[in-house]
Amino acid sequence: MRRISVVLNLVACAVCFLASHLATAASITMAPLSTWSPNNDGWLAPAEGGYAFLGTGNNERGLAYGNGHVYLVSRSGGSFIRRLDPATGADLGSPLSTTGVSGGTFAVNTAAVGSDGSIYVNNLTTASDTSTNAFKVYRWATEGATPTTAYSSDGGLPGARVGDSLATNGSVLVAGYGSAPSVAGNNGYAIIDPTTATATKVGFTGTPPNGGDFRLGITFTDSSHVLGTQGSSLYRYSSFSGSSGTLISSPAIPDPSGATADRLMAYTTINGIPLLAVQSIGDSHVTVYDVTDPSAPIYLASGNNTSGALTTNGNGTGQVAWGDAVNNGNGTFTRTLYAMSTNQGIQAFKVTLVPEPATMSFLLIGALALATIRRHT
Repeated sequence: MRRISVVLNLVACAVCFLASHLATAASITMAPLSTWSPNNDGWLAPAEGGYAFLGTGNNERGLAYGNGHVYLVSRSGGSFIRRLDPATGADLGSPLSTTGVSGGTFAVNTAAVGSDGSIYVNNLTTASDTSTNAFKVYRWATEGATPTTAYSSDGGLPGARVGDSLATNGSVLVAGYGSAPSVAGNNGYAIIDPTTATATKVGFTGTPPNGGDFRLGITFTDSSHVLGTQGSSLYRYSSFSGSSGTLISSPAIPDPSGATADRLMAYTTINGIPLLAVQSIGDSHVTVYDVTDPSAPIYLASGNNTSGALTTNGNGTGQVAWGDAVNNGNGTFTRTLYAMSTNQGIQAFKVTLVPEPATMSFLLIGALALATIRRHT
């Protein structure tokens, strides 16, 4: 009896150990969220259904997800933060208040949502200072709140272009600097702390990164690592501590469709697997990578719900946002992905993590072994 008990414990330990390690051996499926948009095709095209706040005039550059809604930042006809239904893309009306929002080259530009549900939207300034051209970040504590100014100053680098990109790790924000105007230090990024209303310029010794390398696409992978890009076929993988930045690597993006226009990015995990979504500002296709090692991204899948000729995204702007994760109860996990390349509408995908057959077979065998041993104890 004691021997059987020992065997039972050993088998249980082996199953748990191997299951935890084999859980990383997974693949994904990437399918259109068919209910998204009036045509139920996973693509809310510019002006589809007469929608006035998503067009082709370079006025929509910000997209974020949180509080069960998709937030669209639009400058069509004014400054708006629209609320969209996450399943259909329908405008829910009652946009967020913009009382007191003003200043900058654009008063509103890109967006992010904190872990507490706070909504952040920044302006764009092409030559930051502490007063007339301040870089500003606004905070909405709730959707019904009047915005407060979470930050207003030079973004840590006077004279720089800042505000083309924004991301959060849940508590602090990051915004990349542009390459023009030429300002020493514009090869880094600003860490914005909305609690203290301060900005820390993260600088790098030497190049690369080059000026503006974090300008258009930016995302955290954790509390001290940032990915960024502004072009070519690579991204910069960096770490930071205080104001000191370290370039870890500059991996090529292994996009089978060609990565020369891959810009917009967002990081997440599904059941513990680190994933990076990257969108092309050319044909608008979206690709998902396994970034368990961010220095060596592994291609998993890609999708494109658009059709016909697309209006050019000449500024290379837009944002990608992950929705909520769902445990499907059958060993798979799904997270919705929203992707907007400026002038090219918003696509929505269902990204499902599927354990490899070998993993599922092992777990089944383990379960049967445990059941057999228990019957004899």
